[in-house]
Amino acid sequence: MQDLMPTATSATISTTPTVPPFPPASPTSTASPASPASPAALNSAPSTREYVERFQRDGYVLIEDALPVEFVAAVRHAFMKAMEAKVARLGLAPVKPTDGRDKSNDKVKIDFQPEGGNHDLNRWNMHLPTQSEFLHELLIANPVALPVIKALLGPAPVAFLIASDTPYPGSGFQNIHQDFPRFGLTVNVPLVDFTEDNAPLEIWPGSHVRDGVFHTGKADLSEAEIKALVARVPGKRMLIKAGSMLIRDQRMVHRGTANTGTAPRPCLAIWYKNLDQYRITSLTIPVPHRSVANRLARVALRLRQEGRGTSGAVASKKLVNLGNFFGRVVEETSASDRDYRREIPSDMWARFSPDMKSLLRFASVQGTPGGGRSAIGSAILLAAGAVFSMRAWQLKRRLPGDGSSRT
Repeated sequence: MQDLMPTATSATISTTPTVPPFPPASPTSTASPASPASPAALNSAPSTREYVERFQRDGYVLIEDALPVEFVAAVRHAFMKAMEAKVARLGLAPVKPTDGRDKSNDKVKIDFQPEGGNHDLNRWNMHLPTQSEFLHELLIANPVALPVIKALLGPAPVAFLIASDTPYPGSGFQNIHQDFPRFGLTVNVPLVDFTEDNAPLEIWPGSHVRDGVFHTGKADLSEAEIKALVARVPGKRMLIKAGSMLIRDQRMVHRGTANTGTAPRPCLAIWYKNLDQYRITSLTIPVPHRSVANRLARVALRLRQEGRGTSGAVASKKLVNLGNFFGRVVEETSASDRDYRREIPSDMWARFSPDMKSLLRFASVQGTPGGGRSAIGSAILLAAGAVFSMRAWQLKRRLPGDGSSRT
């Protein structure tokens, strides 16, 4: 089964950058330090208004050639180095599926099965390390994408999750699902071309709203509604190029597909939302104290560690999922995933543009308190932590002493 995961030498992804990573912007800059495309490409590109109209109609919009080729190569090199280190550190051996998910999957709603990876079948998630290659103006505050994001979310969104999705060879079809019923944006940045055999994202255009009229309210589709949609509307596989930016509505129905190729398929995932309306069900509350968020992030990390076990095979998929979900709750409610593990150095922060500082305003920054200040938000998050801890206690009671459970 080890041959499902290629080594650095057998993978077809190039991990040798052609240029060093671009430096962050200067403190006075409000734009990116490098042009995202050639002048000819920019002149022919759609306007922000056209991008927004496409998004509102389809639930997604693709910005092609958003990043320079050399920059993508440098980011890919840094990413694969970090990804391979994480895979080695967690020690989860790739698995061969026994339920046919590598061939097809007609199930709906979120039901991740983390085995052979920390997210799903031979599929890995990784928060991007706090490095200049990743916390970069071109990725977080891209001069073409950010006006679209602000037009959809308002003038002061937050970039609260800076992560990735990497299906390795042998990864399967995910259940067809929505990320959230509430309105928010994910910006996907492929670091290699998406092809039919390397697990391209599959989407159902227009599924972000029921009646075809765009709104920013809740759109929670039932299992029956998703099944009816899939039967009526064909999915669209996004065969997009490295360096493009796919902005998609988190309410849109989608799934990851199977990687039948020979190399991992790395893709960045940056999540944005606004904080103008507090709703606990949307994981938007007055931003809690960073110390509280850090404490509960440690709880979520411990749940994931206990769920993975130490044998090289996941001990409890349910416990891993619980830890993953609770970690996401902490990051959403605290409005940043830059916690005690990913603190931003003060010299890096000083070089950020005003746009970057606004998007990351709730991040932990070296030498500053960081995060929010709300006592109410802290109380809500602590209450959520108690609920998750009780559920974890129930799951751990079912684990045998040798940690061999695969529930």
